[in-house]
Amino acid sequence: MDWETDEEFYAWVETLAPCVVCADKFWRVDEGAKGKTCPQCLNANRQFRRHNLTRPRVNAILRAQDDTCPLCGQLGGDSSMEGPSWWQIDHDHGCCRGHASCGQCVRGLLCRDCNARGLAWYEKLPDELRTLEHVNMYLADPPARRPEAAVLFEGDLRGVRSRDGSFAGWRSKRPLQSSSE
Repeated sequence: MDWETDEEFYAWVETLAPCVVCADKFWRVDEGAKGKTCPQCLNANRQFRRHNLTRPRVNAILRAQDDTCPLCGQLGGDSSMEGPSWWQIDHDHGCCRGHASCGQCVRGLLCRDCNARGLAWYEKLPDELRTLEHVNMYLADPPARRPEAAVLFEGDLRGVRSRDGSFAGWRSKRPLQSSSE
């Protein structure tokens, strides 16, 4: 968009509402059934639904992984100069074929390189050639299936952790209140 004056630009900025998920006010938002959501959160929500996961569950898995890729240790990223770098939801293709899953076979959230180039290649190797111990440990005990990856804290309910590892500071470590209290 081209604006003739600064006033036109600031008038347009005033019309932007924060995203209902991440509260980011710098993205154009689209009116949806559940309010205004930025494109990044819409993409993340689509990915979660495709794997039968909820945003709190994905946040809990990332918390259990310390907001890093369990294979290479890299932090995830948001839309940056290099483009969007969403976490990739890794699932056992022996259970669910294709790009979607039942949710029960989700193993963890990997960076794009580890999911597409690393793990996919490694799993096609014969057993005798699978000698990378850290990858074998990931496959034997995936982070998403550990007890600490359950939705346990109030911070798991807020935001979209999968957008950026820098969101690690906003999460609350306060345990969820049980419904019996």
